[in-house]
Order: sequence, then structure tokens, then C-alpha cells
Amino acid sequence: MEQASYARRVFVLGMDGAGNFLQRLNRSKVAALARQEGVMTLGAMTELPTISAECWGAMLHGVTPGKHGYDNERAGAERYPLDSAYPSFFRIAREHHPEWTLASFTAWTPINYGLVEEGIGVHKHCAPDAELTDAACEYIGAAEDVRLFYIALDAPDALGHQSGYDTPPQHEAIAEAEERLLRIVDAIDRRGWREDSLLLFVTDHGGGGEHACNHGSDHPMDRTIFWAAAGACVNPNANLEGLTFKDTAAVVAAALGLPIPESWDARVPESLFRG
Repeated sequence: MEQASYARRVFVLGMDGAGNFLQRLNRSKVAALARQEGVMTLGAMTELPTISAECWGAMLHGVTPGKHGYDNERAGAERYPLDSAYPSFFRIAREHHPEWTLASFTAWTPINYGLVEEGIGVHKHCAPDAELTDAACEYIGAAEDVRLFYIALDAPDALGHQSGYDTPPQHEAIAEAEERLLRIVDAIDRRGWREDSLLLFVTDHGGGGEHACNHGSDHPMDRTIFWAAAGACVNPNANLEGLTFKDTAAVVAAALGLPIPESWDARVPESLFRG
């Protein structure tokens, strides 16, 4: 039996390496939007080790890195198996809705060609952040419809490695990434899709805990992240205590009325959705 959905579309709007450093911005526009139209936490936990492939893989496949088995090296060299017991939320969507339009835009190529399965009809685009944002906005503007969309920008992580995490140069990169993500929100608005869409704002890890210009440890600066959900379907009083990054997969599935695989570790936060 088909499950009830809370949203017609889900947009997962991500930036790499931003931790919970949105709180350092003079005025975080993403935080303002989320608090006005949904719910947000600065105390979510990402996975261990706090490295991009392990963490984005957990978000996409709803399980710990030890289960999905992909690190940065493997994601850059080997495609995720179509017969894995831990399917991505893209694969779940495709298996239940062959007609849906699915899209993944990433600045870091191994996400699209290592972590998101091939052969399931996901439109994929890889480019640096500025070009990626332009392409994403054009895609949304031209598509007949988009049911599941994911983007991951890279500059906050790049500036963290270059200038240190939770530093003014990285804060500037996070603010710029926010502006790019909000351009995508504007594109959604122009299509008239905002009212029946769920917007998820996410990041994969922080940094600067054990090493000023790196990440990977279990230090709170590396592991603590922001996570936000916005949309008419979101309960602003939802309890996000204990939220982990991999739970994003369950939120995506539940919002779209898709079954949550028993093999997933992901869960939906208590009372996240209205009604």
C-alpha cells in the first residue's frame, strides 16, 4: 500500500565542511529562513570518521560508514553497487516511481560517480560551486518537474583546509554558500513549487578540532553540524534532539511517502512533520 507523503518534492541543499559555524555569521540567512519556515538545530551529529565520503554516503544511504563501506579513495574509483542492501534514497525513489525526475548536482565528483548509483536515471552534474549553482538554477527553471533534488557545494570545506575551520575566511565562504543555496530557493519559488516542497539544509562535517585545517576526528568541532528543515509540512516544534546526519535519508523517504528500508539505521525525528 502506498504511504502518505508530506511533500511533493524534496530539495537537499548541502555545503561541505560547514559544521555548525553558521552561528558565527553576522546573520545566517539559512538559519533565518529555517527558523521562520521550519526547524533547525546547531547540535546534530555527523558520522565517524568525519570525512566527506563517509558522511555524504551515510546521508545518501541511511547507514553508518561501516555499513556503506565507502571512503574518499573508494568513492573516487568505484561506483556504488546497484544490488547493495543499503540503497540510496535516489534508488528507493526510482524503484517506486520510475516516472519521477531525480537530480544530483555536486562540486565534488566522487559523490555523483561513487556514492550515487549509476543506471537509475538520476540527472547528474559536476562543476565548481559558481557554475554548479548556475546550472542547478537553469535545470530547475527548465524541468517539467523535479521530485528529488540534491546539491553539495564545496567552498566552505576548501576554505577550511586552506585557512582553518571556524575562522573569518571560512565564515565568508559559508555566507557565500548560503547565498548560492538561496538562489536555488529563489528558482524553486519562481516555479511555484515552494508551498508543496520540503527544503533540507545540511552539511557533512565540521573541522578544526584536532587540526586547525583538517577534520576526521571525533572532536566536537569536527562532528557537530547544523541541520534544518523548512516547508509547510514541517512542525516548528519538532524535537531534533539526537539527530544524526544519516537520519536525513529517512526524512527524505518519509516526506515523499517512500518506504524506509529495514536495513537503514536512519530514523525520522519525532514529530518532524505536521499532521
